Amino acid sequence: MFFNVLSKVNALLIILFIGSLARYKKILTEDSTNALANMVLVVALPFLYFYSLATDFTIELLKTIWTLPIFAIGIVIVGYTIAKILSNFVNLDSQGKSTFIYLATFTNCGFLAIPIANALYGSEGIVRIVFFNVGFNLLYWTLGVWTLRDSGKNILFSSKNLINSGTIGLLCGITAGLTRLKLPNFILDSTKILGSATIPLALIVVGSIMSEGELQKLRAYKKTLILIILCRLIIVPTIALLLTGLFDFISPLSRAIIVLQSAMPSASTTPIFTTRFGGDSQLASVAVVVTTACSIITIPIFISLL
Repeated sequence: MFFNVLSKVNALLIILFIGSLARYKKILTEDSTNALANMVLVVALPFLYFYSLATDFTIELLKTIWTLPIFAIGIVIVGYTIAKILSNFVNLDSQGKSTFIYLATFTNCGFLAIPIANALYGSEGIVRIVFFNVGFNLLYWTLGVWTLRDSGKNILFSSKNLINSGTIGLLCGITAGLTRLKLPNFILDSTKILGSATIPLALIVVGSIMSEGELQKLRAYKKTLILIILCRLIIVPTIALLLTGLFDFISPLSRAIIVLQSAMPSASTTPIFTTRFGGDSQLASVAVVVTTACSIITIPIFISLL
């Protein structure tokens, strides 16, 4: 099982490498990478959400996967709590500690999780990933932003952060799926084409962002990176693996998605978020590279333990 999962993950690494190579050859720059990331987040990913839910989401399926957003919220809270404790053991300033907590808490739930879920479980895996992300995104745009701002004066919940094309895609897809809305084929075909672009584009973005990491800074961040890896790639997925095994009502596929999402590396958009909301962008870039590289081994291990 381990080598089967590793083989599928390695197939995705080729696209990651192409993204890194494009950045190295200056085909992609920092600005064009950010623009491409926005293209994925604002255009391609919402259409993937919509198409997956509009075509595969039903009331019967909802009865079996309704707990996924709840588990997503629980896993984020567990990760945040552990990260807060571990942040006391790193020698960083306030911005560095905020970035540490964010990196150890929030995962690459879209750019990397969706391609891996598609490779391992097909369209059924994508639907569950998308539904899991309902709960994850709720905290991603509230607790995540608040963490990076590192100020009690900033409100935790902001409805403005939650109103975006991804949320609209989710809601429209859920509505279309539950109501069994019959859409014209040309609409479904166009959303399918745009949505399918998410996977290769997202991997190229991750590869390009990984190239930003200044690996010569590894020594300076050694202890910090070890603790991020410990929390993000070992402790949290172990808790998810053990916890989901206690509930008989969780289907094997839903359990696999929960564990997969828990084992994801740090969010690849962290360098973008630290630039926008505050934090240590240098630590963010290095940690994204290191956790993504390490997850190539840890993800197959946890999936093979299911």
